Amino acid sequence: MAFIQTAWRDGSNFNHGLTKEEYFYDQIYRAVETNVAERTLPFFNDKADSVPIELTTGKIINDENLIALEQIAAKKGYESNIWIYGDTLEKLQHEGISLNFKRDAEPVLCLTKYANATHLNDGELYIAEGGNKSKAQYLYNYDSLDDRSKKAVTKYFSEAKVVGENYTTDNLRNFIENVKKTRAGEVPQLKTLKENLKAVSEDVSKSYTRNTGSNIDLTPIMNAQAKHMCQTVTAAKIKSDLNEKNEAACYNVLSKMIADVRETGTPSWKVGENLTKALDAGTMYAKSYTSKDFNLEIRKVKEENNHKKENLKVKNNLGWEY
Repeated sequence: MAFIQTAWRDGSNFNHGLTKEEYFYDQIYRAVETNVAERTLPFFNDKADSVPIELTTGKIINDENLIALEQIAAKKGYESNIWIYGDTLEKLQHEGISLNFKRDAEPVLCLTKYANATHLNDGELYIAEGGNKSKAQYLYNYDSLDDRSKKAVTKYFSEAKVVGENYTTDNLRNFIENVKKTRAGEVPQLKTLKENLKAVSEDVSKSYTRNTGSNIDLTPIMNAQAKHMCQTVTAAKIKSDLNEKNEAACYNVLSKMIADVRETGTPSWKVGENLTKALDAGTMYAKSYTSKDFNLEIRKVKEENNHKKENLKVKNNLGWEY
């Protein structure tokens, strides 16, 4: 049987001396590097009609894990956005499930991000809910299975399809309502989102400068990701208005980032982290725009900040240093 990666193992030769967090961002950087060279960035896929879904649970994969899965799917040329836990595939090998090595199956490491946030509901997935329930585990794309194995797991598709259709239907309805609100007058929540997006851009740019000594404007890729995600989470029901000028700007920004890594010797995972933070901000903006009353992502941030404050209060009351 083929070796299938399941959960992160400290000290493994597969880690290349990186921590799980460093490896997570490095895999994204490497995928973007390939997508820039081959002109396959997922931002410019005008047929994008689904967000990443885990096959056996039928649930949506969000946050920075979405960035990793999308970029690596584009890098490998996968048409599917359905993913399966490595732990699940390893168990199914005894039933004849195997990988399609002609596609050079590449596992993607995903990390638990918001396990303590109460905004998560049955229609959303944070890694560790399935598979071997590890906080850092690998997923494989449906297209990395051979044809026989694809047929063997089709029983899970009905649930995943229903979840995906409900998700995109709600997003499209909310998007239309939100557009009507913005046309009728200024929306305070949208103004706040734009200000937050600008603040994130400035913070990430400063971090990038500290890492590389080089200045960069990440606005083009943040805007591209936001528009791409609006299209994706509505099943491509809304038209993307990205033009050739936008596309050229994105490729120029990312080409500069890649050149900076090669010229300065900055660890690629550090630049991968800066890049991921920028893309995730674009995703958050898009999801907020397609959420009811713009409040889903704002509520998430508030919950996370509150959770951090509560932890600090506990430490302070116990006399801990922090």
